[in-house]
Amino acid sequence: MNLRFVLDELANEGITGAVTRASVLGVDDRELLAMLRGKYISNEAAREIEWAMQRREGWMDEDHRRESLDN
Repeated sequence: MNLRFVLDELANEGITGAVTRASVLGVDDRELLAMLRGKYISNEAAREIEWAMQRREGWMDEDHRRESLDN
């Protein structure tokens, strides 16, 4: 769920395409596609995504479904 939130934020900034998004997030594009298909997101990948998106450590582990992209 949080990964989709992050990808929506990137799309709003005009960053599209799996390879480009993966590069921005600091993960391999094949790994990103696997995560989108339901693969477990490792702690290492989660921390890398948090760092890339300027989120505090642990953000990816929390439920953010009630938040909007404007927060």
